Order: sequence, then structure tokens, then C-alpha cells
Amino acid sequence: MSYKHITSFQRNELSALIRAGIKQNRIAKLLKKSPSAISQELSRNKTNNKINYDARLAKGELGKEE
Repeated sequence: MSYKHITSFQRNELSALIRAGIKQNRIAKLLKKSPSAISQELSRNKTNNKINYDARLAKGELGKEE
């Protein structure tokens, strides 16, 4: 079995699907990832916002000096 990271595009989709109230198992099917990969992604990139996930944080875009 080969392992592939969640792409930037998939992180954006994940964020939108979470905001839309879609369950993690359904998101996993839509993104063609395992439910555990989705759960780990959400846990790894928790925030204090309403949905508890921010794709920009996951992609390392927050907190950078410009």
C-alpha cells in the first residue's frame, strides 16, 4: 500500500466540507482517504475557531511574517 499526503487542494475541500457539516466518514469517501487520515488531519491542525480546523494552518500559511 502506498501512502500519500493530503494535498493543499484536499485541505481546502476538507475545510469547506467540515463547515458544511459533512461527517468525517463521508468526507473520507469524497476525498478518497481513510477515515483515520481525516481524523488525524483534523486533530493535528486543531484551532479555536467554530469548526476547529483551518486549512491555512495545516498548509503552514498562518503565522508567517510577510
